[in-house]
Parts: sequence; structure tokens; C-alpha cells
Amino acid sequence: MPGEKSALNRDSLYYTIKPMPRIISSYIFKEMAVPFLMVIAVLAITSLLSKTLKLVELVINHGVGLAIVIKFIMFIMPSFLIYIIPMSFLIAVLITFNRLSSDNEITAMKASGLNILKMSMPVVFMALLAYIMSAFFAIYAFPWGNISSKRLIYDVVRSKAGVGLKERTFNDAFDGLILYADRIMPESGELQGIFLSDRRDTKDSTIIAAKDGIIMSDQKTMKITLRLFNGTTHRSGDKGLYTIVTFNTYDLNLSLKEDRVKNPDTSKSNRDLTIRQLKERIADVKTAGEDPAPHIIDLHKRFALPASVFIFGILGIPLGIQRVRTTKFTSFTVGLGIVLFYYILSTALESLGEKGMLNPVLAVWGSDIFMFLIGIHIFYKTTKDSPIKSLAWLEEKKEIITLALKNISLKRKK
Repeated sequence: MPGEKSALNRDSLYYTIKPMPRIISSYIFKEMAVPFLMVIAVLAITSLLSKTLKLVELVINHGVGLAIVIKFIMFIMPSFLIYIIPMSFLIAVLITFNRLSSDNEITAMKASGLNILKMSMPVVFMALLAYIMSAFFAIYAFPWGNISSKRLIYDVVRSKAGVGLKERTFNDAFDGLILYADRIMPESGELQGIFLSDRRDTKDSTIIAAKDGIIMSDQKTMKITLRLFNGTTHRSGDKGLYTIVTFNTYDLNLSLKEDRVKNPDTSKSNRDLTIRQLKERIADVKTAGEDPAPHIIDLHKRFALPASVFIFGILGIPLGIQRVRTTKFTSFTVGLGIVLFYYILSTALESLGEKGMLNPVLAVWGSDIFMFLIGIHIFYKTTKDSPIKSLAWLEEKKEIITLALKNISLKRKK
């Protein structure tokens, strides 16, 4: 009847424009928040384990306290979190929608007039929060943490340079020098009964004997100096000349062998630079006529990595639902697989960009664009309850695709 048909149309229109109930929106958001925070915690702890050796080395070799260790952990965390946050967000979305689908809650929501697009609103909100967090760490905290951790290690190694030295042993901790001392006081840096071989000059060989000495560190100039008292120098040249000099005070500028303790303020990598400094470096490189591609890639990565949370959100919703019907893989495994594929693809494209085979901007954003298109396709198919043939094809060819991308990545590292 006309009246019934009109009522049916009104009901259909109501279900189409019906807003997402706040209670359901909050429910989905809370379901995502718990695994999101838990995965961040687990991955952060796992990442810190990879730095255990460096932390142990700081404590044992250089005698640093707990406060320095905590500072070091705080400085290196941003370099982990820029990757951990997008990964944790994806896994949280997969876990949430996988559970909702397996418990038939997705079906119940659809029956009440809520489609997949409306169910994704809490995901969009959490993606915005994850993006803000990730962008903050990538743009501000990442360069600050890198340069701060290097300065910390640099200061510790120089201020505690005497800690690693052993009494009555020929120590080769300093570049080009062999140092022997009868007695060493690590805390004060004082030495007694010193014998030193200096071979930093390839033409001359110098032997120094001194009664006393002290290792000094200048925090302003970031230099370490060995000051010797009451001794003699014995120098032999390449022409057979032999010189003996007696001194009251003699200063030697020292440098440690370890590459990791280079002065961070004079040898900054792109990872240590702010956005403004990166732009200045790109301009300087262009002015010098050099290839700016590697620096352009590093600049755009600061923005592309945080943006990946939106792509992972688009992928996570349909895959969380679809996986219930297709395989028994855990959401964590699926999430790691997607992230691994994304980062391998990113590395491969960046390699092409650095070699000049691809525009550097496209090299960075290409993986985001590719994954975004796949996500939109899968999301659309899921809203229509259609089978995803492309997903099945990718699953069949995943080993071949992953191997090819890994080969490109390995070539880049070489």
C-alpha cells in the first residue's frame, strides 16, 4: 500500500542517516584503547631489550648511576615510538574488530541499522589521537632524543674516561696511544707512575714517562686531556734524530677509539636534525651541487610515518572482520605481517629514490599511497559483503613479493 511503502522508505532513510549511538561508539573505542596501550607497552619493553648491552656497558665500563640510565632510556624511546605507535594502533583495530565479528556483534550492529562506515568513527577518532602522538615523536621528540642520547654518552665517556683504565696494564683505549700506570684513581682521574707510547704521528715515535698525571674533561669544548707532571719525553724521528725533553707540565689531547663517542655537535646526522635544520641542509646541499635526495627522503619520512596510522585504520577494520571467515591467524600475526610488508616496501622505494630512479617525495609517500588504495578497495568490498579476490591473490603471492622487496632492501644497505 502507498502508506506502508512511504513508511518503509522513511525507515530506510532513518537507518541510512542514523547517527552512531554514543554508547556503542564509546564501547568500540574502549575495546581498542586497552590493546593499543598494552601493545605499546610490550613493544616498548621488547625494543629496550635490544639496548641492554649498551646500558650494561654504561654501568660497568663507565660507572654511571641509575639516573643516567633512566635519562638514556628516555632519550632513545622516541626512536622506538615512531614505529611502535602505528603498529600498535593497527593491532588494536584488528583485535577489536576480530572479536566483534567472532562474537556476532558486527552482525547485531548491522541489524540495528549501523553500517561499517559508521562503526569506523571511533577508529577515526583514535587514529587522530595516534597521529598526534606519532607526529609529536617523529617531528620533535625524535631529533631531540637522538642528539640528547649522543651528548649523554659523549659526556659520560669523557667525564668517566679513567674508569675503564686498569692499573699495571697496557691500556689502548685512546686512539694512537698505549698507556700504562702503576696506580689509577678512577673517580678523580689521577694517575701515578705513568708510561705512555704515542704513535699518532707516523713519522715520529714518542715515549713519555711521568711521575703523576690527571685525566681532565672539558664540558664546554667537549675535549679530554691527559695532563702529565714531572716527566720526560723521548722522541725518535725518521732521520735517526733522538730528542729527550724534561718537563714540569705536559698536556696531551686524547680521543677515544669508539666511533659512537664522536662529538654530536660537530657530526650531526639527519636523524639529529629538526625539520628546520633538515630544510637548511637540503638548501646547502643543492647550493653545493650535490644530490639532495637522501635528505629530502629523511624530511618527508617525519610526516609519512605518522600518516600511516590512518592507512592502518582503513586496513584494520575490514581485515579484522574478514580474517574470522578465512584463517585462524591471530590479529597480532596479521598486524605484524602488514607492518612488515609496509616497511619493506617503504625501504625498497626509498632505495630507488636515493639512487635517483624515483622521485624522492614519491619514494617516501609511495608506500602510503599503495597501502591506502588497497585499504580503500578492501574496505569498500567489506561494506558490500563482497569476497576480496585481491586479498586472496596477495596471500598466494606474499612470499614472492616479500622476497623481491627484501632483495631491493638488502641492496640498499650494501
